[in-house]
Amino acid sequence: MKQWSFAQWGLLVIALFHVVQAVVGFIAEPSFATGPGAPTVQIMGMDYNGWHAVAGLALFGPGLVFCLRKSWSVLYLLLAAVAGALPGIWAFFSNQVAFVFSFPNNTTDAVVHMVTAAIMLAVAAVQIRLDGGLRNSLADLRQKP
Repeated sequence: MKQWSFAQWGLLVIALFHVVQAVVGFIAEPSFATGPGAPTVQIMGMDYNGWHAVAGLALFGPGLVFCLRKSWSVLYLLLAAVAGALPGIWAFFSNQVAFVFSFPNNTTDAVVHMVTAAIMLAVAAVQIRLDGGLRNSLADLRQKP
């Protein structure tokens, strides 16, 4: 771990934070109810219930494995930023995202999604810059002859 890249450390911190947040959210509101009246609890700006907790674990849990290699970290950060930003954009316009997630505080949720996506993109961008380009950051993904 002492030779980990910036992207690996960044992803580890981001993933751990969001996995812990999802677990706390699930403990606080384990309901899998759907619809506008579904119960939620706000944890650090995010409306949580069982659905949102599972989605958080599904998105950030793999980050705990992808942080093991620099190339995986960079690729994961880029893809997960998009995956997290899309429901954030939807949340700006609706408090019922994906027809399942009830976000009574949809604007706050949207902002947290977008800030998280921006941080992930920034960490990836720093690593790409340090490596001298995306091709270099992802070099070990290519099959060797």
